Amino acid sequence: MDISCAILAGGTSSRMGRDKATMVINGKSLIEHVYDGVKGIFEEIMVISNNTNILNNKKVKIYKDIVPVQSTLTGIVTGLIHSRNPYVFVVACDMPNISDKGIKYILENIKGEDIVIPKVEKGYEPLHAVYRRTCIPYILNLIEKRNFKISNLFSYLSVKILENNPFFIKDGQSIFININRQEDLLLIKRNYQDS
Repeated sequence: MDISCAILAGGTSSRMGRDKATMVINGKSLIEHVYDGVKGIFEEIMVISNNTNILNNKKVKIYKDIVPVQSTLTGIVTGLIHSRNPYVFVVACDMPNISDKGIKYILENIKGEDIVIPKVEKGYEPLHAVYRRTCIPYILNLIEKRNFKISNLFSYLSVKILENNPFFIKDGQSIFININRQEDLLLIKRNYQDS
């Protein structure tokens, strides 16, 4: 099955006060960690970002949001519109604990659904999920209504929910850990030093 990857790198984080994608852990930016985690799986890798220099010297296509609204849905629909494949695996740039086993498990579970999304105790993981191009009109409709909750798509589309799975753990930690606060960054840095 032909599937593309879209790494969402929206820009300056309000909680972190700077661009999370360019924060460095263990000598590499967060987005480089994510890129390194997906490059062996996907032929087409896109970065959705307003920073066109975000991954220099990497084999990626960089696209700016098609709608001038800062939202996860905007990044997802931009990736879907630009993808040459019917499915896109969407991942956030601030998830350095990415796992090829976790990604492959998600991809293996695509059986024609519009969305294949993991769900853990905290809830859905929309930025580590697969979306089909059939989602485009529904996402654009939600954006137009300024309704940015991804789960609001679920009643319009076929969705497969992947509950907790051992592949969602890497080195004793969730693959869905993302960097939202300075404490998260420090925790991830410590984990890299310990490994």
